[in-house]
Amino acid sequence: MSKTAAVAWSAVRDALHRKVFYAVLAFTAILILLVPMLPTAEVGVQVDLAREASLGLASIMAFVMAVVLGASTLPGEMGRRSIYNALSRPLRRRQYYLGKFLGIVVVLAMSLAFTYLVVLAFVGARYRSFSPGLAKAFFAIFLEGTLLASVAMLASVYLSPVPCVLLTGLFYVIGHVKGDFLYNTLTNADKPPALRGLAGIFYYLLPNLERMNINETVAHGERVFRVGAVELALILALAVTFTTVFIALGAYLFERRDL
Repeated sequence: MSKTAAVAWSAVRDALHRKVFYAVLAFTAILILLVPMLPTAEVGVQVDLAREASLGLASIMAFVMAVVLGASTLPGEMGRRSIYNALSRPLRRRQYYLGKFLGIVVVLAMSLAFTYLVVLAFVGARYRSFSPGLAKAFFAIFLEGTLLASVAMLASVYLSPVPCVLLTGLFYVIGHVKGDFLYNTLTNADKPPALRGLAGIFYYLLPNLERMNINETVAHGERVFRVGAVELALILALAVTFTTVFIALGAYLFERRDL
């Protein structure tokens, strides 16, 4: 574990030295502070709309951070040939792979923690509303970002960064439309059998990412339904299960790749 932790720390340091890391954080923070300039509805719900917009920006930031880091870490190490120095030591490839992933997770957690504090300060100063409950939404955003990073890293074992980003983006879209579009296609007898079969494959093999989307519910004070410990536990179980599968598969393929 100490070797894996050392690789993870190197991944964190590498991310902190990238200008894109600070650019994404700064851009997100600026957009959050500009939320009051958006068209708003009645005065009584302005704070809800501001919280929802801020959570939406945090979700975009997490997506960009997770996918870019996940898709570029391994190819970047291979391009700089620094991976060969690391693997020449008594370090297994799966330890290296897991360490890089954990480093991305730490960077993602740091980014979301910073954004959470910015949102709390912004909502508190602008609307005189203390909203610690937004942590539930940030927790779900973090879990989804972790899952997306595992998908991007899996793809990066054999693909360059751009195809990895596109593939992970496709995974994100399919995961969010799974519960509606794919199910309707699967159960619609008027659709061609081949299309229904393809929809069934994606429906049963891919996670339903829309279950992790609790931004609107939390932003509006959980008036429709309360996001309690059970709901958060289900989201955690979903994210951990699929992330573990993708990381295990990625480590397996990475060990067998000819470097």
